Amino acid sequence: MNQEPTFSLREASQQLHIEPSTLRYFCNKGLIPGVRRNKRGYRVLTQPQIDLAFILLNMKQAGFTTAEIRQYSRLYCRGHATITERTALLTTRKRQLWQEITERQKAIDFIERQEELFQSRPTEDAE
Repeated sequence: MNQEPTFSLREASQQLHIEPSTLRYFCNKGLIPGVRRNKRGYRVLTQPQIDLAFILLNMKQAGFTTAEIRQYSRLYCRGHATITERTALLTTRKRQLWQEITERQKAIDFIERQEELFQSRPTEDAE
């Protein structure tokens, strides 16, 4: 019987350049399904599970909620047939991020205008 190679939680977290506690959190929340334990009771992950963890970590960085990440993970595990649903999740978040960028740019523009006003006025001498 040919078994897929597994990696300890520490090895997987090193591969992902994250703390083991972060990966443990994802496992505890059930975001990475099918995580097994070795004979000593330690979690072990397969490469496909590590690949999924990479995607989910990036989703977290992009501001997805835990519920959205859980939904994406479930869809991902169901395979190619869910690409349309996964794309919709990603597209929605991308739109939200672009809106945030637009709003932040407006704030930056306001601050720059204020700075220009202050710089163009002569300084008042204190009496």
